[in-house]
Amino acid sequence: MTDSSVKQSFSFSSPYKLILIKDNYWHQLTAEYYQSYKTIYKPINLSVTYLVFSGISFKAFNQIYFPLDMCDSYSYAFQVHQKPYKTSPIHKKYIKYFSYFYYLFLVALPVDIYAHTMQFLFGERNEFLEGGAFFIPYMVLHWTLLIFTLFASTIYTYFPKYTWKYYFGLIYYSLAINEYCYKMCIRRLSLTYRIVEFLLFCCIVYIPIQNYCLHNTLYTIEDN
Repeated sequence: MTDSSVKQSFSFSSPYKLILIKDNYWHQLTAEYYQSYKTIYKPINLSVTYLVFSGISFKAFNQIYFPLDMCDSYSYAFQVHQKPYKTSPIHKKYIKYFSYFYYLFLVALPVDIYAHTMQFLFGERNEFLEGGAFFIPYMVLHWTLLIFTLFASTIYTYFPKYTWKYYFGLIYYSLAINEYCYKMCIRRLSLTYRIVEFLLFCCIVYIPIQNYCLHNTLYTIEDN
């Protein structure tokens, strides 16, 4: 466990608690990029911002459990991210019970899949297809960010320090694109507009996929 005397907290992560180790280069980058992102992009999706940066910070603590002094904030951030579902008690209980790795895969992942499946249908305000066309790209970016975050352990352990800024830059700009899609998902739209927008998006995606499959099928037939 990390001695509390070498930790420091940061106010820019408000309303969530961010506590990092002093004089740790990985944590210095975490604070630098986190603060810069909030200052420049002024995100409204603060919960995801916190979940990503606090998750990235974990490896540098050199322990198997998520830092106890951030567990409540982490659990609440997940609930805000998964609203309107009250998931904080689940996260709060099991993030302290399991090691962080097992918590992510045994608890956080299945709860997140359920919450986002329901959000796909009813959004955050219980409105059918609330996210319109932008919910799908938002979810693609969401899972991409999750994968990038999980790579933090590998980057921290095996990559030289001069490469770390490139990794944080990747996280930084991925969050910025994710933020844009999120803002488009929570627009106040009529039911008709949401359905039409979603169907148009499906058509735009379906047509090139269909043409690609048709082209490959014809190419295979010609070869035979």
